Amino acid sequence: MSSKTVLVVDDEPVLRTIVREILHEEGYAVIEAADGRVMLEIMARARPDLVLMDIMMPGSDGREAYRQLRSHPEHRDVPVVMMSAGVRPIRLDPSIAGFMAKPFDVSQLVELVARLIGHPHANGCA
Repeated sequence: MSSKTVLVVDDEPVLRTIVREILHEEGYAVIEAADGRVMLEIMARARPDLVLMDIMMPGSDGREAYRQLRSHPEHRDVPVVMMSAGVRPIRLDPSIAGFMAKPFDVSQLVELVARLIGHPHANGCA
């Protein structure tokens, strides 16, 4: 009955809004965080099905935030997709669930999210 939740972590409010609108349209619930520190605060009280995280952010960048997230055993199984306009995926931790180059194709984003966590109401709801 409840939809799947995606946590979008990006320092660009416009990008967070675009991703939120795309995923809402597909039926996903979306939580937003402006940086890695806020993401970790949210993860302490919420359990998203997927994290979409920018790599290049001020303060704690996506790589550092990913390391911190993975240091918490209760969050080790949450898939994380990294996003970047400048960093190449070859330089990332091999344990990430996926990579999206920015700007990304909307259909590729939707397909990747669905592949990793399923469709939003896939728990027996018709």
